[in-house]
Amino acid sequence: MAESGGLARTLSRLAAGFFGLIFAITLPLTLVAFAWGRVLFSAQEITDIFTDELVGSGALQEIAVEVLLDQVPRGGEGFAAGILDFLGRQRLDEMLAALFPADWTESQVRANIESLYAWLDNDRLVPELSLDIRPLKDRLLSGGAEELAKTVVSSWPTCGLEQVEILLREGVPRGELPAFLCQPPEPLHTTVVSLATDLILRQVSALPPTVELEGDGPLDTTPEELVEFKRSLRRLRAFSHAGWLLPLSMLGLIVAVAVRSWPQLLRWWGGSILAAGVGTFLMLGIVEGTVEQARNSAALRTAFPGPFEDVIQDVIDGLLDAVSGQLFFLGLLIAGFGLVMFLGGIYSGRRADSLSLSKRP
Repeated sequence: MAESGGLARTLSRLAAGFFGLIFAITLPLTLVAFAWGRVLFSAQEITDIFTDELVGSGALQEIAVEVLLDQVPRGGEGFAAGILDFLGRQRLDEMLAALFPADWTESQVRANIESLYAWLDNDRLVPELSLDIRPLKDRLLSGGAEELAKTVVSSWPTCGLEQVEILLREGVPRGELPAFLCQPPEPLHTTVVSLATDLILRQVSALPPTVELEGDGPLDTTPEELVEFKRSLRRLRAFSHAGWLLPLSMLGLIVAVAVRSWPQLLRWWGGSILAAGVGTFLMLGIVEGTVEQARNSAALRTAFPGPFEDVIQDVIDGLLDAVSGQLFFLGLLIAGFGLVMFLGGIYSGRRADSLSLSKRP
């Protein structure tokens, strides 16, 4: 009979140890999923993060300018890409603020984030990202084109004599801007500004109301890889919402198979929680390596093509810093709590044994 009872206790302890091990493994995974999920799958949270990154830094305004310049080819080869190169940082910021006010940039961020969350649950390979440029067109067509032309032309370096002669001989008589960027003296300066204004008005009138933000090249990953990328995000979302149920159930099973007193509860739960806290620290390195791999993945570059690629990577870096900080704090808190419980269980168990011995005759 005694042998049977000893075997039962041994089996119960083995089972409790197994459940404790599962708890120590699954709780850190749950915490990682929870930390990422509360940010990645919250439309408001992610909108605020993107708004800070895109609007506060002026990145979205600059992206809009680059996209529009790609849509509006100018005089010579490479001309469109360089027309803003001579603007100082302050003048460029002032111009972008006038063309793309904060309320416009915020509305574009919100609309594209909504499209991103819709993409997560639809069948498209890449999200539909675009810029609504109707407010910009309205501003330029109602007087903003001339101010823009004056600001840009005035930033160019002064023309040399040879360049002035070319303007007089070729560019101005044909009503065309030259392939080189320079600011001529009056009256050519006024003429160039007028030509630039007319060109802006013609090209802006021909622009569509929305501009798609898509990469120029072919997909550098297969459709199957993109589908699997989306499935991984969906699995992470589901696990972040309900993953905590698995480690919680392990604590219940430990109670069922091995706990017969409060000291035992404190020891088993405390040891399991302490191990989970240590495991959370170990997960930090795994998370950083995994995110770095995903950050440089072809699937991510394809899902967020073109001008948004650099911004997305900056946002991921910021998210990683925030999540790592949360995991470090949670790991420290859980490990400390588990250690207190474990030591409390040892102390209370010894005290109970001492009281039991003192009561014996």
